[in-house]
Amino acid sequence: MTIEAGKVVSLEYVLTNPKGEELDRSKDGHPLVYLHGAHNIVPGLEAALVGKATGDEVSVKVPPAQGYGEKRKIKPQRVLRSHFPAEAEIKKGARFLMADPEGRPFPIYVVKVMGKEVHITPEHPLAGVTLCFEVKVGEIRDATDEEKAHGHPHGPGGHHHHDEEE
Repeated sequence: MTIEAGKVVSLEYVLTNPKGEELDRSKDGHPLVYLHGAHNIVPGLEAALVGKATGDEVSVKVPPAQGYGEKRKIKPQRVLRSHFPAEAEIKKGARFLMADPEGRPFPIYVVKVMGKEVHITPEHPLAGVTLCFEVKVGEIRDATDEEKAHGHPHGPGGHHHHDEEE
């Protein structure tokens, strides 16, 4: 079986910047599990994985336009710490969801924390960075109809939905 739209894929990966500095990696025994074709991973990596099979090892350089976008030089906004949930860990790089005026969620990222002020931006911390992936393809399987409808995998390594009665 090879990677194509509608497949649930597990990946072991290491992500570095062009200088070789590690930015992220999958945890041992806990691969990244995603639904191919559902925009669960950056477009450049998703495109490079089409046609790959279990056991394939791939090195992929993803330019910013196919990763988290070009740096847009958005000036961070200042908000009070009190606008965040009391239990939230507020630190540089932390991701939170906010709602636009129509109620649609969008991510924001913490740029820095200064006392009671939190500086935030909608720009991903890796915007403008070429992403260098070392990937090993693990299990590939057909997605269920429910996974396709929800746009992400369920079960081990994926997202679980719970009934409200639970």
